[in-house]
Amino acid sequence: MKTGFSRLCINPPLGSPIVGYYHTRYTKGILDDLYVRATAFDDGETRSVLLVFDLCVLPQEYFDRFKKCISEATNIDEDAIFIACQHTHTGPLVGTDFASDTRSMPEYDDYLTLCARDAALYALNDLKESKFYSAESRARNISFCRRYRMKDGTVQTNPGVGNKNIDHCLSEANDRVKLLKIVREGGKDIYIVNFGTHADTVGGDYISADFPGYVCSTLEAAIPDINCMFLLAPQGDVNHINPNPTPGESAITKIDFDSVPRGIKYAQHMGRVVAGAVLSICTTADEIPAGKIKYGSKIVEIPSNQENDKLEEAKRICKLHEEGRENELPFKEMALTTELARAHRIVNLENGPDTFEFKLSAISMGGWVFAGIAGEPFTEIATRIYQASPFNVTLLSCLANAAAAYIPTTKAYSEGGYEAASSPLRAGGDDIVVNGMIELLKEI
Repeated sequence: MKTGFSRLCINPPLGSPIVGYYHTRYTKGILDDLYVRATAFDDGETRSVLLVFDLCVLPQEYFDRFKKCISEATNIDEDAIFIACQHTHTGPLVGTDFASDTRSMPEYDDYLTLCARDAALYALNDLKESKFYSAESRARNISFCRRYRMKDGTVQTNPGVGNKNIDHCLSEANDRVKLLKIVREGGKDIYIVNFGTHADTVGGDYISADFPGYVCSTLEAAIPDINCMFLLAPQGDVNHINPNPTPGESAITKIDFDSVPRGIKYAQHMGRVVAGAVLSICTTADEIPAGKIKYGSKIVEIPSNQENDKLEEAKRICKLHEEGRENELPFKEMALTTELARAHRIVNLENGPDTFEFKLSAISMGGWVFAGIAGEPFTEIATRIYQASPFNVTLLSCLANAAAAYIPTTKAYSEGGYEAASSPLRAGGDDIVVNGMIELLKEI
């Protein structure tokens, strides 16, 4: 098996809209560079390529556009092209904003398309004979459940730091760090790091790849002659917010507009913690055999989360938001974000559809597999897939190969919180995704 690597800068122009919140931000500068990274694989008969963009999300038309452009330039089957986002909330908008009519710059969209094509081509031009190794570790105390049962019985997402009304959290963060280490003859080694929590630790109006970028830059600085790629694992119900932070943690963050502590130094800290976990295992990683490249995708259908009986109130809330009159609503901070998300979901689904087609994808190379789920699944979904996967090493990525939304667990809908309020998918989608993914993994 041969592998190749490339990296291209994808910084947006000054003034580009930034995506990630329910208010518009525009790029004022750059804290650290954004990249698209590509790793190519060639088993002598079949080729595939894995690309990760330092972007929050991609609309479906861009996944399709990028794959078509790459396939035409390389003759690689589109299902053998794996594209994912690392979900930075300080990255540029691509397409239309989910919470407004703001659009990205067409010139930047064209530039990204060319970067996707060129990153794949450069990686294929860098192919070297390779051996493969895997290992696991833990990145402790940087990923936390973000859904809490309050003492009054309600459920809140991100209820704030030091909130004495918190009773208990509703899930456990998955602090697992997976490493696929690729040792190449006559070329730099490639480290593919797989870890899941929200990349929303910086905030503000300046571009940053958030903690995933610092994972890569820290490892590349610590280990001579390697290239690093970060693959975001499912993280729909976890983020960086410690509800009871240490004094040191508080010192490197500031409370943002939505009561969330953020700061570039905290993103650097998280990147170092994940990188430290990788450093603790990279030398002793176990060799895993390479095999022929196999790939496939599966479309499953998930019912729509329509609530037309609440349509009039949802339209009223959306109108107040559009007119900048949110202060007239009886919600504050994250509770306001939750109600805005619920209202937008109800309005957007007024005329259907009844179901959503949902893409699952996978590329295997012997004893390991890259498995992709569109959207942001809860960590429990990932755990169920890991446990049932027929592969020795499963590197699971969210926000991969297709656009979608949150995929909560079924119980989350009755509990409440931002994720279930905003998701266009009805309860039961978790079982459909897990069963579909396991079927796909067995097929390849």
